[in-house]
Amino acid sequence: MQNIQWDQEVDVVVLGTGGAALSAAISASENGASVLVLEKTHQIGGTTAYSGGIPWVPLNHYMEAAGFKDDREQVVQFIKRLALGRAEDHMIERYVDKAREVFLFLDEKAGVRFKTPNDYWEYYAHMEEALKNGTRSIDPLPFDLNQIGEWGMHLRQNPIFPPLTLEEGGAVGGIDFTVVAERMQNNIVTMGRALIASMFKACLDRGVKTLLHTAGKELVLDDEGNVIGLIAETSEGEKKYYKANKGVILASGGFEWNKQLTKAFLKMDITHPVTPPGNEGDALMMAMKAGAALDNMSEAWWYPAMVDPTFEYEDHVMAQLGGGRNGPNSIVVNKHGRRFTNEGTTYNDMPRAFFDFNAVNFEFPNEAPVWMIFDQQLKDSQLLITMTPGDPAPDWVDQAPTLRELAEKIGVNADNLEEEVAKWNTFAENKVDEDFHRGTTNFEGLTSGGGSPEKNIGTIEKAPFYALPIYLGALGTNGGPKIDENGQVLNFAGQPIKGLYAAGNASANPLGPIYPSAGGTIGPAMVFGFLAGEHAAKSN
Repeated sequence: MQNIQWDQEVDVVVLGTGGAALSAAISASENGASVLVLEKTHQIGGTTAYSGGIPWVPLNHYMEAAGFKDDREQVVQFIKRLALGRAEDHMIERYVDKAREVFLFLDEKAGVRFKTPNDYWEYYAHMEEALKNGTRSIDPLPFDLNQIGEWGMHLRQNPIFPPLTLEEGGAVGGIDFTVVAERMQNNIVTMGRALIASMFKACLDRGVKTLLHTAGKELVLDDEGNVIGLIAETSEGEKKYYKANKGVILASGGFEWNKQLTKAFLKMDITHPVTPPGNEGDALMMAMKAGAALDNMSEAWWYPAMVDPTFEYEDHVMAQLGGGRNGPNSIVVNKHGRRFTNEGTTYNDMPRAFFDFNAVNFEFPNEAPVWMIFDQQLKDSQLLITMTPGDPAPDWVDQAPTLRELAEKIGVNADNLEEEVAKWNTFAENKVDEDFHRGTTNFEGLTSGGGSPEKNIGTIEKAPFYALPIYLGALGTNGGPKIDENGQVLNFAGQPIKGLYAAGNASANPLGPIYPSAGGTIGPAMVFGFLAGEHAAKSN
């Protein structure tokens, strides 16, 4: 090993400032370790701050207080059902058995608090193994950003969600714009920003140091292959050497913005990531060089992304959480003008239909972009990307007085499109989608009533007709270095690489490719981040 002049020496170095990273930092500090957090951008919060910030937490004490019962064996079987054999039983059980403990600590000892949202049900409540009443998803409480002082100026902006909780923000009920105005005036944040801000305050309270504009570049290994530190680079190009006496925790997000890595590992290229542009696989590349075993590499947290080409975020046209695809007066068709799936299934499931391969024609017929076709009825009744009901459609939206003219504009087969819409209108009249069963999944409703044909099936008949492209997006990748029950990164022999940990989208998701409900990524990220921090702090 080369003789290194260390710039700083601590017990634990954490890479990233999202939910997994800050959970790891809190845990490591709580267990007596000195902790340094490195963030490559000028903003704290990572993808978590950009998101709804809703963790999915089995057996959590909030749902218990709200009067909802959970069952360990039921949730274990539920996760196994969704994982389709792609997750190890002991990792599933580790998550289920530790989740309550971690979030109880965060509530009572760290001031990171949530509530169970009212009248919000699980995505898969229609399945036999699922929770039938209530939800395991928990909603971050509003947070006064003034509590973290000048660091509040560095909290990642969220251009998608107003300062409302999940329960307040339209997922269940209407939006109260008076509350929005008051919170903006008083510097009150919600959702992912509230979660990160409250966790960051817990870090500040424990003396955790954070450096911005500092990107991890390379792990430092000793002669036995143990990780003993990290080489980073500042935004000015200056190299920094950080010694980690107990461990380095990789929690800096996935690789969805790295074209080379997405081409190498994923089923199809993610053309429109719905995440901050800094997620370029830094942790993955460092772990691979250190000999990490990889898992789940072909999977991502898929999302059917839509785009308002006039709306930018961090120098990129922002892919957005577009709505309307499960609205009654709409269908989604492929490049041939054919429907190919239930449009109202979860955002993680619906894009999986993009990967279908036709071996006869040797093509991916549903390859993105696909098209959401809708009429004036839907345009008048729902918010569609940035289009508000009642306003004229902007110039970037394709529209036409007839379906045939619309098909010609977007380059799909006109005969097929007219045929599909005619068939859909028959389904709407009979309130039964005979092809793909619209209105039968809980995600199409997200309340105790779930989806229904009455709510989710309606005619497409009122001109003009519109088309919006839907692209292959992602809320992050979920493959990476394989970890054990303590968040330790494993090598190809299945043995821990001493001193190396990973969590969140910087690791292979311990639950496999599942997205069980709202917050399906954040819950495991925070729990295994916490376990990694605890184990690192207690290591010799």
